[in-house]
Amino acid sequence: MSDGLASESAAGPVVGPACPPMSAATRAWFLALLGWTTLLCFYDLGGGAGFEPIDCWVAQTAREMLDAGDWLVPRFSGETRMQKSPGPYWAVMLVSQFRGTPVDETSARIPNALAAIGLVAIIFWLTRRIAGDRAAVFAGFAASSSVLILWWSHRGASDLGLTTFTTLALAALWIAAETEPPGGRRNGLFLLGYLAAGLGMLWKMPMPLVIVGAPAFFYLLLRNRWSVLANRWHVLGLLLFLLPWLPWAIAVGHVEGAALAKWKVEFLDRFTGALPNVKGQDRWQYLFTYLFPTALYCLPFTLSLPAALVRAFRRQPGVNRNGTLFMVIWFASLLAFFTASTGKEWRYFLPALPPLFVLLGIELAAFFDPARARRPKLVRALGIAVWIVLPIALVGGGFGLLKWFALRGESELEGAYDWTDVIRQYAVAAAIMAAGFGMAVWLYLRQRRHGSFGLLVVTMWVLWLWVWPKFMPLVMSQRPFIDFAQQLADPRIVPPGQHQLLRQIGTQDSRIIWYSGLRFPRLIDQLALLQEQNGRRSLEYEVRRYGQEMIDRLERDEPVLLVAALGDYYLFLRDAPAELAQLGRKIPPHYLWLQTRYGREDTHFVVFGNRPPRFAAPELRIPEKWRARLAATGSRPAALPGAAQPASRK
Repeated sequence: MSDGLASESAAGPVVGPACPPMSAATRAWFLALLGWTTLLCFYDLGGGAGFEPIDCWVAQTAREMLDAGDWLVPRFSGETRMQKSPGPYWAVMLVSQFRGTPVDETSARIPNALAAIGLVAIIFWLTRRIAGDRAAVFAGFAASSSVLILWWSHRGASDLGLTTFTTLALAALWIAAETEPPGGRRNGLFLLGYLAAGLGMLWKMPMPLVIVGAPAFFYLLLRNRWSVLANRWHVLGLLLFLLPWLPWAIAVGHVEGAALAKWKVEFLDRFTGALPNVKGQDRWQYLFTYLFPTALYCLPFTLSLPAALVRAFRRQPGVNRNGTLFMVIWFASLLAFFTASTGKEWRYFLPALPPLFVLLGIELAAFFDPARARRPKLVRALGIAVWIVLPIALVGGGFGLLKWFALRGESELEGAYDWTDVIRQYAVAAAIMAAGFGMAVWLYLRQRRHGSFGLLVVTMWVLWLWVWPKFMPLVMSQRPFIDFAQQLADPRIVPPGQHQLLRQIGTQDSRIIWYSGLRFPRLIDQLALLQEQNGRRSLEYEVRRYGQEMIDRLERDEPVLLVAALGDYYLFLRDAPAELAQLGRKIPPHYLWLQTRYGREDTHFVVFGNRPPRFAAPELRIPEKWRARLAATGSRPAALPGAAQPASRK
C-alpha cells in the first residue's frame, strides 16, 4: 500500500525536502504578498455591502457588552446571549477602544481583516514547508486573490477568525510532527498548535475539537503516526489549549445557570437535527451543500481543484508527500463531518478550505511553469473555449442578476437606485473580468505563463476594488431592513417613552436591532423558554407558547407593542381565532402600527399592539396566497376587531 494512505514508516516522521532559509527573492515576494493583502483586506471597511444578520449578531453584542462594561456575559438586545463564546465580541470591543470610537462597521470588520492577512501568511508558510518556495508563492497569491479572502475579510462574522486559528493549529502541529527534528523549535511548534486551537475555542467553541481533532486523528490513524504522541510536551500543550477559553466557560456557567443547556442545544442538537432552526436540512439534496462554497470561495482557481487533488496522491520531486496527503485528509474529514451535520450553512465550511489552497499552490506552480511540456493544440483549444464561454457566462450573469434584483423588491424604495444603476456597475465588473481573464489566456498561449498567473491575481484585485464600493452597496444594501429600523426608531411613529413596550415574537432580526439602535427583548426570554422545555427545544411547543403569551399580553390593560415577522403574524391571524373559539373566547383587539415598506414580502416585519397608534393605521399587505388561505379558514383580518384590512401589494 505504498501509494495509498498507509504509513510509509511507523518508526518516525517521513521527512520531506529540507527547508532552507528564504532566499532574497522569496522574501521579497512574501513581503509583497503581505503588503498587497493588507491593502485589500483593509480597503474601505466602512463601506460596501450592508451588514447581514451574522455580522450584526457580533457587532451588536460587542456594542452592548462595551456599553455595559461587562466582558463576561454576552448580551444582545438586553438579553443574555449564550450561543457563542466571546472571542469575536472581545476583538471588536478592543478594536473599538483602540480606535476611540463606538462599535461601528469598521470596528466589526477589522478583526476579520487581520484574520485574512494571517490566514494568507499561514497558507504560505505551510505550503513552503511541504513543497518549497515556488509553490508557497503561488499558494499565497492564489489565496490572497480568492473570493474567500476578499469577501470574508470584509465581514463581521466569527467564521474567518475561527478558520485562521484552526489553520494555524493544524499547520503548527503537522510541521512540528513531520518536518522538525527533536528540540526546542519542535516543542515550541507543538505548543503553538495547542494554543491556537484554544484561541479557536474562544472564537467559536466547540468547533476546534472537530476542526483540529478530526484531521489530526485521521492522519495519525491512516499514516500510523501514533509515535508522535509520545512527546511529553503534549501535556503542557493541553493546558495551553484550555487556558484561553475554559476560565471564561466556568465563570459564565456559574453566573448563568442555563449555559450548559443552551450550549447543548446550540452544538449537539444543531448537529443531530433536534434544533428547530435546522429542521428539513437532513434531506438528500443537502448532501451536496458544501460543494458550492468550495467552488465559489476558491474562485478564480476552482477549475484547477480536481488536478490539485489528483496531484496530491502522486510522488513529486521536492514535495513532502505526507504533507499533501495530510491536506487531503484535512479537507475530506471536515467535508464528511459538516455533511453529516444536519445544521448546514456555507460559512461553517470555511475551515476546510485552507488545505485546498496549499494543494492549489503546488498545482498552479506546475501549471504555470514555463518549463512545463507544451501541448499547443490542447492549450489553444482550451483558450478558445474560455474566450467563448466567459462572455456567455457574464451575459448570463447579467440576466440572472435582473431576476434576482426583481425578487428583492427594493426598486420601490424612495430615492433608491433602480435596475439601470445595478446593471451599469455590473457591466464594468464584467468588463474587468473579461479583459483580465481573456488577456491571461492570451499570455498563457504565448508561453508567458508567469505573466498569465500574475494577471489573474491582479484582475481579481482590481475587480474587488471596483465591486466592493460600487456594486455591493446596491445588491446587498439591506435597505428594506434599514428603512423598517429607522421607522421603528422614529419618534413620530413610536415615541421614545414607548420603546420599552416593544417585545419580539420569536427571534430578533439582528439588522433591525443594529440599524435602529433600539434594544427590545423577546416576548419570552430564550433561556427561560429553554428551561420550560427541560433543555430540549420543540418548535410546536414554542409556537403554541408564544401564541398563548401574545393573547395574554393583548388582553392586558398594560400597553404592549409586538414586533413579528410577517409570516408569524399571518399564522397568528390564521390560527388564533379558531383555537380561541373552541374555548369560547375571542381574539382580543389589536392594531397594526408598522409594516416593512419595501423588499420581498416573505422578509417583511410588522409592529402591532393592543392600543391604536396616534396616526392613521397602515393597511396590512400580505401575499395573495396568504389572503386566500385566510379566506378559506374564515379568519380574515377584516373580521378581527381593530385589525387592518388586507390589501394587495401595489
